[in-house]
Amino acid sequence: MNKLKEIIIGGGILLSAVASVNADELSGNVAIGTDYVYRGISQTEEEATIQGGFDWTSENGLYAGIWASNIAFDGYIEVDYYIGFAGSINEGVEYDVGFLHYDYPNQDSGHADYNFDEFYGSISFQGVTLGLAVTSDFFGESDSAEYIYIDYELGLANDFGLAFHYGSQDIDDNVAFGTPDYSDYSVAVSKSVGSFDLGLTWYDTDLSSDECFGGTDLCDSRVVFALSKSL
Repeated sequence: MNKLKEIIIGGGILLSAVASVNADELSGNVAIGTDYVYRGISQTEEEATIQGGFDWTSENGLYAGIWASNIAFDGYIEVDYYIGFAGSINEGVEYDVGFLHYDYPNQDSGHADYNFDEFYGSISFQGVTLGLAVTSDFFGESDSAEYIYIDYELGLANDFGLAFHYGSQDIDDNVAFGTPDYSDYSVAVSKSVGSFDLGLTWYDTDLSSDECFGGTDLCDSRVVFALSKSL
């Protein structure tokens, strides 16, 4: 389920089948980490996170799933629902398109709605992925937004992996969201140890503290450690 690469903590949540009926697969995942960083911005105020979800994948490339994480702002939980289709155009070229709903079920009434939907798509070739996510009503009722990113991943010896990421977030109503348009970037090292996967990721953005939600360090450079396991 490629979509998870965009929203999880560093290193990645890896999925494996736990059931198989008529070539369909159901898989689960769980992870703990020192922070939950979404597009370069801490969602847990630099505190620890626990995350997990379930995915159903069909042999024809259709998939659907649910994923959840603790957060530090109003409601203290994020639950994401998604459905999509992934496949290959030809040998070595893969694509992934889908719909994602971000839900904050315990949000207090009386302020801007955090819930929003995104349509996303990506194409991958030889470790390089180009992706786009668009919405007509971004987080906090900040109107339309587009996120464009490029990733490069490569495998190393002894079950190590290395990944580079650059993304650009454009938001129509910057005042409602709390930041100007910005870029984020990261470098991640991962390692498989038995049935567990370890990740160490450096994140940063080009936002200053003054530009970050009225003067916070949530957009600053940080290093995140994560431990994940397929179920």
